[in-house]
Amino acid sequence: MVIGICKLTGETGPLVKSHIIPKALTSPDEKGRPFAQAGRDYPPRKRRDSWYDAELVTRIGEDILAEYDSWGIEVLRRNRLVWSGFGTSDGPPEDDMLLLPGSDGAGVRKIAGIDGSRLRLFLLSILWRAAASSLPEFKAVRMLPAELRRLGRMVRDGRHEPAHFFPVSLTQLTTRGQVHNHAPIAQRKLRDPTKPDGGSIPIFRFYFDGLIAHFHRKGRARDVAALGPLIVGGADNLAVVVRPYDGSWQEANLLALISEAESRWPERLEKIYRG
Repeated sequence: MVIGICKLTGETGPLVKSHIIPKALTSPDEKGRPFAQAGRDYPPRKRRDSWYDAELVTRIGEDILAEYDSWGIEVLRRNRLVWSGFGTSDGPPEDDMLLLPGSDGAGVRKIAGIDGSRLRLFLLSILWRAAASSLPEFKAVRMLPAELRRLGRMVRDGRHEPAHFFPVSLTQLTTRGQVHNHAPIAQRKLRDPTKPDGGSIPIFRFYFDGLIAHFHRKGRARDVAALGPLIVGGADNLAVVVRPYDGSWQEANLLALISEAESRWPERLEKIYRG
């Protein structure tokens, strides 16, 4: 048992194992099947569990995170926002979605009845874990020390405001694809998808179980207010961008990683999947 300082509460005590992205959202498609962890330019490695950090929090800190996770996972599944919530259905309710003509399934889904402030805190807790962790898989999630301290206090104390501090928007893959995990990345996205010349904004992109969260790194109060329900907690209802898995960036990126691993390290992959 390692004694250390909890990065969430600041107390000193025994440190406990804590998942960065909740285990329920990073499970393999077959129980007990190992993961093949791969990335650009490094050989795949065998893992029996999703990402966890044993040097992040004490039991008190983990209890705070676990409370967020229990509520958040239940809400995501009940509203069919993640693949593990689809059950026997083919996807989310069709009457929730407003699809663009000729878009092959892309559009916006409107969901009522979700506590947006609490959902924002659940997502911010995942962002904090990734930023506070020293695991190499989360090295892309870096912020200023003052931002990390502020974010940690919000998660610890249950404060979802200010709304323009790492505002988060969601994109849902409405059809099932290959079950996989994907470490978060830092990238840029268009400020307005309908205006290619309207500039871009920096984001942290997180993926879990068919749901994608964009944490805007430079939020302005007036921009967040203008986006309304497209920002988690920005309105009474939640608006989620939707599109099918087939043809998505998520699918293309996964296929590229698989192709690289199969061509460069086929023996390693075979050994991993033999168990």
